[in-house]
Amino acid sequence: MTRSNRSVVEKVVEILVGEQGMAIADAAVKSLKERKITPSPENYAVWLAYHTGVQADLRAELEMMIAAKRVIDDHVCDTLYIKYFEDLAIGSRMMKAGGKIAAEMEDVRQGLLNAGIKTKAYGEQLEVAKRELAKTDSPLITRDLVDSLVGATSEMAAQSKNLETKLAESSVEIEALRVQLEQVRIEAATDSLTGLANRKEFDSRLVEMCSASDRGAGPVTVIMADIDFFKRINDTFGHQTGDQVIRFVATVMDRAKPKGGVVARLGGEEFAMIAPMTDRKTAMAIAERIRQTVEGKRLVRRASNEDLGKITISLGVSQRRQAEKPNDMVERADAALYASKRNGRNRVSQEELVKAKAA
Repeated sequence: MTRSNRSVVEKVVEILVGEQGMAIADAAVKSLKERKITPSPENYAVWLAYHTGVQADLRAELEMMIAAKRVIDDHVCDTLYIKYFEDLAIGSRMMKAGGKIAAEMEDVRQGLLNAGIKTKAYGEQLEVAKRELAKTDSPLITRDLVDSLVGATSEMAAQSKNLETKLAESSVEIEALRVQLEQVRIEAATDSLTGLANRKEFDSRLVEMCSASDRGAGPVTVIMADIDFFKRINDTFGHQTGDQVIRFVATVMDRAKPKGGVVARLGGEEFAMIAPMTDRKTAMAIAERIRQTVEGKRLVRRASNEDLGKITISLGVSQRRQAEKPNDMVERADAALYASKRNGRNRVSQEELVKAKAA
């Protein structure tokens, strides 16, 4: 849990005491009922934060939606929860799944330990019986020894069967938990709206690919992209249509990435692509194909089949220089992107040419 999320939780706990706390809790429940939102813990947390006012950005975003009379449903609440409580939510789920795996492994370890103790005792019992049989010719003593060995052998067989069953069950449970952990890990690295990598994952993968380039894996380029006049789209057609446009651009960029490439949504209408083993000339060609594909597609509003008009994007490209810091390469691509914006939008620019013109 990040410090900011921890402080938010602590403030909420402080506020939710006495009559004032009851009134706030009731207001959160009322907000859910009025909008017919599922009263899940996550949705309740969003509206508690709204009514307590401890999460100013969340409150401001909800107030804008309310003022615009936008439909606030489960999907919107889920998006807000991930946006403002992502670290808290993912951290909690990871700890829960990880704790279950640890407990399951401890059960397996304890079962194997107990089985080892019983196996040792069984072996010692066999040794004693072997010695006694060697010393006697009495049929009665021999029969008693055989009976005891039969009983011990039956117990050992039952123990082995139980251990086998437990190991099989634990294997299934641990695999299910492992899949759950992997899913949480993926969610932690993924933008919820588009399914692309998020900013954190982009930064991490960029460092990895730059390190690989330093080891001789070839050039690395970055393509930055931004949807032109996106605010106008949102203001004219609404946020849901804006989300539709964002998902469309995300799909175009993801399909255009080279082998091993990563496409991320950095926030709002801004995207970035890391193209490993790709020089600037090739990256410029990729960016131009993306630009043409977006411009050539006529989108319609799903709710009304209304034509959204021509959607365009501006792009900027930079190739990593020798031993250059990853962030510096991104800044150069960003500068190229804004050069595209300044020069009329709906175009691709590369940092070197931008720099030459500025000089």
